[in-house]
Amino acid sequence: MRHYALIGEKLGHSLSRPIHEAIFAAAGIDADYRLIEIPRERFREESLALMDTLDGFNVTIPYKQDIMPLLDRIDQLAGAIGAVNTVVTGSETRGCNTDAAGFMRMLTHYGLDPAKAAHCFILGSGGTSKTVKACLKEMGAKGVTVVSRHPEAADEIAYAQFYEAFPQTGGLIVNASAAGMWPRKDPDNICAIHPDRVDEMMRYACGVADVVYNPPETFLTQAAAKAGLPWCTGLYMLVEQAVEAEQIWQGRKMPAGLTAKIMSEVHL
Repeated sequence: MRHYALIGEKLGHSLSRPIHEAIFAAAGIDADYRLIEIPRERFREESLALMDTLDGFNVTIPYKQDIMPLLDRIDQLAGAIGAVNTVVTGSETRGCNTDAAGFMRMLTHYGLDPAKAAHCFILGSGGTSKTVKACLKEMGAKGVTVVSRHPEAADEIAYAQFYEAFPQTGGLIVNASAAGMWPRKDPDNICAIHPDRVDEMMRYACGVADVVYNPPETFLTQAAAKAGLPWCTGLYMLVEQAVEAEQIWQGRKMPAGLTAKIMSEVHL
């Protein structure tokens, strides 16, 4: 039996285990999948140990960038994005990024075309944001701006600037932050956009994609739906990136129609 896992700091919300178990069942793979929470102060030590005991693992918030210096090799795409979410172990450890394929397939599936948007705004500046940025450009976005609580790079702006610029620019909004993720106990983190400004922003948007997958509708996508905009949350992306990861680990294609099958089976 092969052994795989997801590592992250807090994984109580994760659906990765049932998704990968469904892939194992459908593809006839003799394997198991675990969730492994690692505190920040033990990240390096525990991650290196797992490379010797697991056949592969996924990486989520906040370690998609932190894992990179610990690996022997980084795939070209993951290196260009600057984030790794899938690790191949063995004689050589290799970092890959399957989030990119998952995100692009999700936008296509839900009819959100970055090339048709006046501009694209990414909420959040972490590892997922880097993936989203690369994908939007690959899909033909005319312009991409990252909105951050602590802007540093040249293409990053603060939320105050976003509130001023968006009514004049409009376009596609992508939430690449953890804001709005279940269980949403913090009222100040229910949405990356201030709740009092969300409806106003929806008047100028052409669509909304939220990488958060639990709950199935976030505060942000509920506002998009109310405004009659195309929208999606991140479950499709989550399933697609898992299928892609398994193809890398197993060295073969997964069964056709697997994503649709798993989407119908996963219950939040």
